[in-house]
This record gives sequence, C-alpha cells and structure tokens, in this order.
Amino acid sequence: MVTPAPLLLVAPTRLFRVERGAARWWCAALLLGLIAAIGLSEASARPAAELLHDSIVAAMRHGGHYYNSFRDLARTAPDAEDARSLPPTLAAVSATVPNGAMLLLVGAALAGLVAVGVQRLAALFAGAAGQVLAALLLVAGTAAVALLWEQAPHAGWAALLTACAVLLRRAERWGTAAALGCAAAVIDPAALLVPTLMAAFALHDGSAREAIGWLVALAVGGAVLGCHLWAISTAAPLPTEAPPLLVAPPDALARLLGAALPGVAPGLATALLLLALLGWAALPRALGPRVVTLVLAGLAADGRVAGLHSATLAVALVAPGLALAPDAIADLLRGAPGRRRITVTRVIR
Repeated sequence: MVTPAPLLLVAPTRLFRVERGAARWWCAALLLGLIAAIGLSEASARPAAELLHDSIVAAMRHGGHYYNSFRDLARTAPDAEDARSLPPTLAAVSATVPNGAMLLLVGAALAGLVAVGVQRLAALFAGAAGQVLAALLLVAGTAAVALLWEQAPHAGWAALLTACAVLLRRAERWGTAAALGCAAAVIDPAALLVPTLMAAFALHDGSAREAIGWLVALAVGGAVLGCHLWAISTAAPLPTEAPPLLVAPPDALARLLGAALPGVAPGLATALLLLALLGWAALPRALGPRVVTLVLAGLAADGRVAGLHSATLAVALVAPGLALAPDAIADLLRGAPGRRRITVTRVIR
C-alpha cells in the first residue's frame, strides 16, 4: 500500500493512523462542532483596558511609590480588583524606561517572536506554499499580540513571552524557554500556568532535568506573586464586604476570540479556533500537544485563582494552527471512506 503524500506537512499527522471507525467519529464530531460554532451568537470581547496600570506608571514617573499609588488610585479605578494580583514588575520598568524605548523594546520582542516562530514552523512544511502560509498566519498572531499589549500590557507581555517560550522549547534546549516562562510569570502571574504545564509534560516525557528547570521558574514566579499579595494586602486591604476572588468569569472564550482573532465574527472565530486546535492536536511533534493543552487549560483556569486571567496566554499561537488544519482534515477524510475500495490490476503476459 502506497502512503499518500501529505498536503503541506513533511510527514502525515497523528490522525493518519486512526482506524476507520474512529476516523468517522472524528469527522462527525468535527462537523457538529463547526456547525455549533458557526451558530454561536455570543459576541467576542476585547480584554479590559488596564487603566489603573497607566495611572500608576504616570504617578511613579513623578516620584510616587507603587503601593502608595495603588492605594490612592484604586478607589476610583474600574479595574482595581483585577489589578490587585498584578506585581509591580512591569510598572517599575515602564516608569523607568521612556515611552519611545518601550515601543522599541516591544517591537524587538515581536520581531523576535516572528523570527523564532518562522524558524520553528518552517521545518514542519515540505514546500514553500505551506511555509509562506504558516509565516503569514504567524504574523497575524503576532499582530494580535501587539493589539493585546496596546490595550492590556500585562496580558500582552505574558502572551508574547509565552509564545516565545513554547516555540523555543526543544528536548535538548529548554533553558531559554524556561527563563522566558519565568519572565512571563513575573510580569503576569496568570502565566504561572505555563511552567506548570511544561513541567508536567517534561515529567511525562521522562526528562527530570527539564522538569526541575520549569519548577524553578514556577517557584520564582510564585514567590513574586506571594510577596506582592502580602504587600498589597498591607498597603490596600480589601474591604470586608468585598466579593471573593475565586470566581470563574463566563467570558473567557469570548476574550480569547476577541484577542486572537480581532474583528472576526464570533461564530466564524469559534470555528477557526476549533480548526486551529485540530491542527495543533494532529501535529506529530511534541509542540502540538503543548499548545492545545495551553489553550484549553488557559480557558479552564481563567479567573479561578485570585482573579487571574489566563485565557489570552496562547493568543499568538491560535492563527498559526490554521496552517496545520488542512493536513489533519485530509488524513481524517482518507481514513473514513464510505466503503472499502478494492483495486484490481490485470497483468498481460
């Protein structure tokens, strides 16, 4: 039996070896999911602007202290409750660095994401068509991160550093990825999810050294969050009638769609997200399961721990997954024929 050549990838996807019955179930589930997604009426939502962060940065540039400024400004800020869990790391850097230099830093980081992503994704595709498609979708994902940073700097930096960490991570080169994951967690504690998941995958793969590296990144980020929560509770204690922070906001998916696919209709955006997850899940590399787990865990954990919003951590990685979807769908369709085909070859001697 001759193995059909993949459409775009260099190798068949994980779905190529799926049995015929399972392939039919996959096709049915995908079709129902796409129909349900297109019929979605819930509107996507952009992440809330970090107004208090901008005010605190302005106060610090005029000699103010972070926690004192937070205490004074949080009384009237609409996003004060969400800002309580954000450490002063980014505010301290933004208050020290001029606006122009900060823009250059963000631009360099976005360019670095494109360079790292193109290098990693190009190796997955056999021809120029797939490589160009993946590069264009990666640029679209990077642009989505830039828009996210413009509105919510903490979430933007967390998404940017998370994408770089996930794309840079390899079995033999994980140190830089762990450092970037640690930096993301220090800026936005929602990114503590990244070293947690990566350490779990490393343990599953039997790589104890890599797991220890990710656990160290998790410990550093957790220590920063713990110190910050202690300091903020001392400087600006919560009122006695304040609601608990362990709540799950219902708009996690809407914010992910609004950030990853800005300007796309909610139903179409949900269908595209489903296809992107299928593409990543079918990728026969260690990268695919990590991306899918990050997206799903970010949605599931959003707002459940100290009000941290983790739904937008994988914003940059949603669009590139669409370049992987054609091969996944093609392998499913090859594995679920309507009836068994028999080819008879007549040989004349």
